[in-house]
Amino acid sequence: MTRVTGVVPGVVPSVLLGLVLALLPAWATATAEAAAPSHRAVLVFAKNHDDPFDSRLVWSLYERRGAEERLVERRDWRAGAGLPARGGKDPCVRSVGWPPDGSYRLTYHRDYGGNAIKGRAFRMDDKACRDGTVRRSLFIHTEQGAGSRQCADRPGDQLCRWEWPRINDYKSNGCLKMSPGDLRELAGLFERRFSAGVHPPLSRVDLQVRTVRPRWISQH
Repeated sequence: MTRVTGVVPGVVPSVLLGLVLALLPAWATATAEAAAPSHRAVLVFAKNHDDPFDSRLVWSLYERRGAEERLVERRDWRAGAGLPARGGKDPCVRSVGWPPDGSYRLTYHRDYGGNAIKGRAFRMDDKACRDGTVRRSLFIHTEQGAGSRQCADRPGDQLCRWEWPRINDYKSNGCLKMSPGDLRELAGLFERRFSAGVHPPLSRVDLQVRTVRPRWISQH
C-alpha cells in the first residue's frame, strides 16, 4: 500500500477556499458589468425645405440590457443650417449649403477654441456629397464666445452673441445652429452618458442628417 506523506489535514480545503474567495470579486464584477445597461444615442437633423432655419434636431437615447433595447429619452429642438442665398439647400456648395445627408460621427468639446466657433460644440466628421465635394469643418454649435459666454451687445451680427430674432442666428455656413440654451441642454444630456473629447463609433453615437417631409417637421 502506498502511503501519502506531507499532507496536513485541512490544508487542501483551505487552499481551495482561498482560490474561490480570490475569484469571487472578478466574478462579481463581470456579473455586474453584464447586468449594467449600455447606451447609444441617435441624433437626427431633419432638413426643412420650406424653411431651412426652422429645421429640427432630435435626440433619442436607447438603453440596452442584454439583448433588449428600449427608448428611454427623447428631446427635440429648433435648428438651422445653410445660408439664405442661392445654394443654401445644396449640400455640395462649400460654406453655403447645408450638410449632406448621411451618418456622422461626433466629437463633443466643452470649450472649443476655433476662430469663429467657440465654447461647447460638437465637431462632425467630414462628408462627401453626391458629386464628391467634401464638406469639412462642420459643427453643431451656437453663437457664443470662449467659455460658452455671450459677449456685449453691439451693432451688427456678432459671432459671440445670440441675437435671434432681431438677427437670424439660425443661419450658418453649413453647420447645424442651435440657440445657446438648447445647445446647453443637448450637451448636458450627452455628458450624462458619454465623454467629452472622444470620438465614439456610430454604434454608440450617430448623427443622421436626413431630408424629410414637411409634415415630419410639424410633428416635432
